[in-house]
Formats: sequence, C-alpha cells, structure tokens
Amino acid sequence: MQRKLQQEGVTMSLSADLSCLQSSGGAEREAALATLEKQLICPICLEIFNKPVVILPCQHNLCRKCANELYQPSLFQARTTMILNSGRFRCPSCRHEVVLDRHGVYGLQRNLLVENIIDVYKQEVSNTIATSPLPPPPPPAAQVTCSDHEGEKVNIYCVTCQVPTCSLCKVFGAHQTCQVAPLTDIYQQQKDKLSEGITSLAVFSDKVQALIDEVEKNCRTVEENCSTQKQIVCDKFDRMFSILEERHKVMTQRISSEQDEKTTHVQALVRCYGDSVEANSKLVESATSSMEEPDMAAFVQNSRGLITKIVAATTSCPSETLKPGYENLSLYRFNFSKQERALNSIDFIKGCYSALLPVGLPGNPAEGVGLHWLLHLHIMPAGGKPITSAAQLRQRLRLEVLLTPVLPSPPPSPPPSSSAPHWPSFCFSRLNPLHKK
Repeated sequence: MQRKLQQEGVTMSLSADLSCLQSSGGAEREAALATLEKQLICPICLEIFNKPVVILPCQHNLCRKCANELYQPSLFQARTTMILNSGRFRCPSCRHEVVLDRHGVYGLQRNLLVENIIDVYKQEVSNTIATSPLPPPPPPAAQVTCSDHEGEKVNIYCVTCQVPTCSLCKVFGAHQTCQVAPLTDIYQQQKDKLSEGITSLAVFSDKVQALIDEVEKNCRTVEENCSTQKQIVCDKFDRMFSILEERHKVMTQRISSEQDEKTTHVQALVRCYGDSVEANSKLVESATSSMEEPDMAAFVQNSRGLITKIVAATTSCPSETLKPGYENLSLYRFNFSKQERALNSIDFIKGCYSALLPVGLPGNPAEGVGLHWLLHLHIMPAGGKPITSAAQLRQRLRLEVLLTPVLPSPPPSPPPSSSAPHWPSFCFSRLNPLHKK
C-alpha cells in the first residue's frame, strides 16, 4: 500500500510538472523542463527513459534494456547454481529485491503513463529547440599530423612497421626502405576486418544464447522427468507395501485360525476331563461316608451300589489325549531370507544387463515400455566371459524379468562416453526362480 501511494505521488508530480510546462513560458518553462527531466532520468543509464519503460513491484521505473542488464548477471548466477526461472536483482532506487518469473523482464508491466509523459516532454523540448537560436557549429575535428615533420598530414601507412606516417617520412625519413600503402586502403581493410569480426561475434553470441536456451530446456526436462520418476518409484513401493501388508494379513489369519481350532479342541478336552474329575470326587465322598456306616447290613446294602458306580467310573474315564507335537506349528514355518536378499538388492539396473532385458514376457507383456522397474542382483558372469544374449543372462542368474508400463517419453540422458554404450533407460529387477517350460 505504501509503494502504491508512493507511485501515485510520483505520477501526480509528473502530471503537475507537465501541466506547468504546457502553461508557462520563458524561464518558468525552462525550470519546468529541468524538473521534469530529473524525474524522467533512468537510475541505470542516467538518461531519459527509453521505451518500453517497465514498472517494478516497488513502483520505480526502469528502461526495459537497463532492467535486462541487471537481470542477466543474476540469471547467470541462477544458471550456475541450477536454479531455473528465478532471476533476482535489487531496485537501484530503493534496493528492494525484485523476483522475476520465467518471462524475465518481459513479464514486468509497462508504464504507459510515463511513456506518454516522455513523448510530451520530447515534443516540448523539440518545440523549445525550434524556437531558440541555433547553437554554433562544432569545431572541425583536429587533423592528425606527423610527429617528425611538423604540420605534415599522416596520409600513408608503413606496412613494415605497422604505423601510420607521412609522405616525407617515406622520402626523407625513417621509412625510406619500408613498404608503404595508402592510408585510405589500410583504413578500409581494417574497417572491413572489424566489421567482419563484429558480425562473427554477433553470430557466435546468438549460437551461445541458443545453446543456453537448449541447456535450460534440457535442465527443466530433467527436473520434470525426475519428478515423474520419483512418483513412479513411490507408486511401485506403495504397491509392494500393499502386497506385503496383504500377505501379512493372510498369513497371520491362517495362524490365528489354527490357534482357534487347536485351543477350542483343547478346551473341550479340559471340560470333559473336568466333568469326570468332578463326578469322581463326588463318588469318592459318597464312598468315604459309607465307610463310616456302623451297621453292617446297611453298609453291605449301600456298598454294592457304590462299588458298581466306582467300577463304571473307572472303566468309562475319557481316554482321548493330544498327539505328541500337537502344540507345534510345523506347517506354518517360513524362511524369508531369500525375499530379504531380493529386497536388499533393489536398485536401478546398470551396465550391460539393462541392454539385454527382453521387452516383454508371455503372460506379463510390457505396455509402452520406456522404463523397466525390476529388482537387480549384481553377479559376475562365470569365468568372466561377457553375456551376449538375454537367454544367457536368464540362464546364469535365473531371473524372471517383470516389466511394467512407464512414461511414453523417457527423459533425455547425458551423451554417452566413447568407451561405454548409452543405456536409454534403467530399471528394477526382481530375483525369482526361473519357471521351467
């Protein structure tokens, strides 16, 4: 808000000076012109603003050309630090930091009001010059004369000594034995060479700028592709996490089912044996009480029934027992060492193996394969002999390659070295036993 009010104040001041300029004359007009000129001076080139005039976020104005000159060094620094689309420079008037987007200075808004005021100012200056007396013409340029012969014009060029000189130096002076040429010819030759050099330098600068644009484009592409590849890696690992979670759930459920089945059976046996023990305890109490009967006839009469019950209880005792090893879970043993080794070997495929991977396998074809995600096990070939086919690779490593869909356009890679082939993609490989067909 403060900068906006400041800009409104500057605009009102410019408008007031312009109104005063148009309505005054004589000394007042010249003073108004001087005041207006001070407000239209660029803080970089110290000249009247050259159109287009851009307005910074801090509400100060700059020539677009001057703003670009400020922007280029910061852009070079951003390039060297691999920070794209983030040029920064400070306003020369208030030192406020200006952050530009990917359009650079061409993304800054033009100040059309200031440009219109500049047009009016230049028109007023032209009118003032037209009505004022003409200044005296500038003095003619001083003629270069010979240092050895006073007043003698330099009009020839000594090719041997490569210095301009005069005709008297060739006839009577130090350049009598030297090869000379007309100064006009040498002037034209040097001018043509300089013009060719300027043209060549301009062409070279254009090529360098084109190279910079291409490198920036490639860098942006690398960032975009890396971001996409990171997302693909995250998706693949999320998929593996979900598979592991599902297998964890299934295996623990099977163990829980086995636990419920065995504990239910054991608890049923415990209840059966418990009921038998309780009945036998009551029978023992009855038999013990009858032993204290003093009347022999009553004892004999009661003991016959107790003896029958005791014999029946003894012969009908539950005989079912648990088999040896009933508590063991031998059917649920596992060994994850192989899977752990496979998980620990997860990596991007490197070296010659990536060039030998097949595009697709029966039952699991690759769709739009540009990047292969596999698990890779680094094993040296037997005997140190190079692997020249995918069949040899599968035979020696016993790998089953799994290919998955990827990006339609793989990211650009750096140029390959002369000693090693260039692999356009990289992948994970998963170690699995080879299915025999």
